[in-house]
Amino acid sequence: MNNTLRWCSDIGMWSLDRPINDIPNTNITGSCVNRTSFCDVTCYNLKLYRMFPAMLTKDIRNEEFWQSLPTTRRHTYGNPSLESLRKKFKNSRRQTKRVRLMTRGEGIKDKSDVQRVRILCEEFPDIIWWLPTRAWRNAELRDLVQRYLMPLPNLALNASLDPTNTENEIRLLTADGWSTMFYGDDTREYSPTMRGMERMFKCPKTHKKLKNHCGICKGGCFGLTSIGRTWYSNRLLSTVGFRFP
Repeated sequence: MNNTLRWCSDIGMWSLDRPINDIPNTNITGSCVNRTSFCDVTCYNLKLYRMFPAMLTKDIRNEEFWQSLPTTRRHTYGNPSLESLRKKFKNSRRQTKRVRLMTRGEGIKDKSDVQRVRILCEEFPDIIWWLPTRAWRNAELRDLVQRYLMPLPNLALNASLDPTNTENEIRLLTADGWSTMFYGDDTREYSPTMRGMERMFKCPKTHKKLKNHCGICKGGCFGLTSIGRTWYSNRLLSTVGFRFP
């Protein structure tokens, strides 16, 4: 199967996508099962679906490719989808070896996705896999992610947050070892999620308008050796990170 890995010039790295919602007249279900009401109001990809219906056709291929990735070690050998990724990375002239899971949709929808992400990280140890996720909102998935994904050295894992989340949720996530990515408008005072703003690392891509910077950034979302708090604004698409006290 041809892989659906694509180069995203805006962030300067490779990316995969999945459907957000169920796709009509197919058996493909949406991946954003743990989204919030804030997601429904602000998600730019939901707006793009309305503007460009052909995106649904692409998402059928995206999901078919994702489901074709192995969920057990014994199925990795000779897996066509893994081999297609291996070939694409090998033949690419791109210097950046980073992949976002997902640019559109959710990487961890169910237990099988935990295994897919784990196998991707193990099969491609020289690739940094970036995974912003709301799977933490599901107790079972949160436990699996913490046990099997959090220890992986080449996974940049961010718990995705928005103004509906509380300071206590952030504290509990940080206590469990999660870095967090907050999605909101940085022109407004979101209390308590704005607390500590003065200590945050501001994203060079969005605050300094450095296109492609995500591909080489070593702070914020990609602080692999520390717990950070990341800001992802729906006005500036900005990210900031700090260690929650």
